[in-house]
Amino acid sequence: MRRHVLLVLAILFAVAVTCVPLYIDAKHEAAAALADFAEEQADAAELAGVAPRADLAAFEDQGSRIMLESTSGDDFRRPSGQVVTSKPLADAVARGDRTVRLGRADAAALGLPERTATAGIAHTRDGRTVVVVASALHLRDRAFRAQERLLLGIAIAALLAFGFGGIALWLQRKEHLLEHELVRREAEQRSEERLARADKLATMGAFATGIAHEIATPLGVISARAEMLSGRATDEKSTRAISAIVEQTEKIRGIIRTFLSLARGEPPARERIEPFGLLEQASRMVEHRFAAAGVLLDAPKRTDVPQVAGDQRLLEQALVNLLLNACDASRAGQRVSTRVVVSDQRVSFCVDDEGEGIAPDVAARATEPFFTTKAPGSGTGLGLVIANEIAKHHQGRFVIGPRVGGGTEARLELPAADPTVKERAA
Repeated sequence: MRRHVLLVLAILFAVAVTCVPLYIDAKHEAAAALADFAEEQADAAELAGVAPRADLAAFEDQGSRIMLESTSGDDFRRPSGQVVTSKPLADAVARGDRTVRLGRADAAALGLPERTATAGIAHTRDGRTVVVVASALHLRDRAFRAQERLLLGIAIAALLAFGFGGIALWLQRKEHLLEHELVRREAEQRSEERLARADKLATMGAFATGIAHEIATPLGVISARAEMLSGRATDEKSTRAISAIVEQTEKIRGIIRTFLSLARGEPPARERIEPFGLLEQASRMVEHRFAAAGVLLDAPKRTDVPQVAGDQRLLEQALVNLLLNACDASRAGQRVSTRVVVSDQRVSFCVDDEGEGIAPDVAARATEPFFTTKAPGSGTGLGLVIANEIAKHHQGRFVIGPRVGGGTEARLELPAADPTVKERAA
């Protein structure tokens, strides 16, 4: 509303700046024309002053110009002998003026139309004063017509200005409405995207629950057979292999139970975890994948950092997913580095690779279920989604984006278990 008022005021100011000088100039032109007309009467009075008295009546024009003669300067006499009195004329004669302008009342008192009149004054050699008084009716009418045309032009200009201003306001309002509509549609689209994402996550949870239920039976069979074989092992190598099978089977069961708890909306376990130990355990679980791909995995240097609170299995799985994603993005001979950074009472697990990097639009969609840039059959698009959900369940967050110097940086941020944390990096 304020913008519209300012626009109207700007239009009015523009019209005033354009038209007021024209109106003033027209007034000056009318005044100049009236002065010229008065000079004409003065010239006529001089001519009449040298003419015989009997010829003065010839200078009169019925209804528009009269001749006056005076010897005393106070009373004036027309050629017909009529005596008239006019104070403005008497004062002008006393001052020695050549011309004088008479108002409407003074002109009407002399028998002229009730309009402005001008008088020219001349003094003869024999001591007489000859005055020619003429009505400026035609000049005033001409001036009025000019002013009317000017006012009409001003009115038309104002109407055009307001018309174009109205159109501009209408277009501006339409543009604002369009912007609001676009914002509303974008909000609706974001809402639809969130709903679709929530639906995907719900579907994924139901799917994972079903898979976990189906896996439980064969997993129990594998565990039972492994325990049966443990009593028949004949050498140390076989014993270690069977122990590894049983250990990994129990770990799978634990992971399944934890994910089912998350799917049911249960809060994760809150045990205190040492960050470097967690990162080392996750690194050992993916060593064989890095060795097969020919990618080097650097271990971070241990320093004194605060512990984090959460579920050991879930956080370990989240880091495994980040490490595997970095391995898949790297070529043979390249290096993946891990870091633990502490800042503002938060502990961040950073995984940096030297691959081709990640585009901003891809990074924005990296946590969408089933979104992947890998070749068909090489990825499900769920690894980073799971890492993101695990971070959220631990009141943390997951961030992925381009790394300074090339490659990609994936960061899993978690609240520190120790509330007194100073900024430092490892």
